Amino acid sequence: MNIGKSKPYAILVFGAPKSGKTSFAEHFSQTINAPFLNLTHLVNEYHVSKKLAEELINQISKSRSTLIIEGNIDTEAQRKEMREMLVKFGYQPIIVWVQTDLNTIKQRMRASYRTLSEAKDTLSKALSRIEAPADDEKTIVISGKHTYQTQCRNVVNRLTDAN
Repeated sequence: MNIGKSKPYAILVFGAPKSGKTSFAEHFSQTINAPFLNLTHLVNEYHVSKKLAEELINQISKSRSTLIIEGNIDTEAQRKEMREMLVKFGYQPIIVWVQTDLNTIKQRMRASYRTLSEAKDTLSKALSRIEAPADDEKTIVISGKHTYQTQCRNVVNRLTDAN
């Protein structure tokens, strides 16, 4: 999804646990045929270092393909660092903030954890780390409860409007 000769997008997807961010990011990457990197998964499952993740992004950037990134971008500082790196690699970073109400998140958490206390503890820790986007961050807000078609339409419309 590169319109004209503009810079390719790097779409940074973040939100609370179980808000629907991975579901959206995976589906959107398939829809637009773009690489998807879940940095949390790469670090936790494959022990990918920050330096290796940066080199992976650098190599993908050579394709001039839109890139979808999720994970390790919960704070303003993390997103700023990621945006600066992406700009260096020739990308136009855009943030997609997947928002879902707390009751829905709690229901989704209960289904994913063995005990209610484990779910509550994990959610509490995650929510304490998440920071809302700053005014200077280009952010598209979508609902984690809407259908994928609605989410996709909202993101594509905003990306098209940006050009």
